[in-house]
Amino acid sequence: MAFSTTGCNKDDDNKEEQGCVKEENYFEAQFESQTIELFYVQGGGFGLYTLNLQRCSPDDNSWILSINTENGINLYLYLVDIIDMGNYSITFGDPGHTSISCAEVTSLFIEDEASNTYTYISSSNGSIEITEYDSGYGILMGTFSAEMVSTANPAVKKTITGEFNLNKSTLDNTKRPCWLE
Repeated sequence: MAFSTTGCNKDDDNKEEQGCVKEENYFEAQFESQTIELFYVQGGGFGLYTLNLQRCSPDDNSWILSINTENGINLYLYLVDIIDMGNYSITFGDPGHTSISCAEVTSLFIEDEASNTYTYISSSNGSIEITEYDSGYGILMGTFSAEMVSTANPAVKKTITGEFNLNKSTLDNTKRPCWLE
């Protein structure tokens, strides 16, 4: 599996000089030597930034972060029982889990959108460091690293690393972030 997304760095095209800095509501990951990054899709008069963050009701300290990439790869990060800043273990992802429902453990899933199947799930070898957290505003900032296991061949293991800066109170999926213009 290869990812062929294109993306920008935090200051492509001197956008920082123009007041556009990727400071909030972004997610980036490295997997198989490729960057997994969000994009803004537009068509039929509508647009959508492909980052979603939602609470797992009734537990306000559990979250689903989902992203879609331009090449049809979806990534799901389930953050369970986040109560403060600190390190949290990433555990084995359940291959039978349904992506739209909350997970029981902190885990990662990579899904092929065309087949609607998971291609990689997290093993029990990984961690997330939450560097800023505010449950009231829905602020989650941090980094992560995890071993991912192929669902087709469990002997195939690859590492994913990444960072995120999310603020649910300011996330508006209908607006194109300035760094994507």
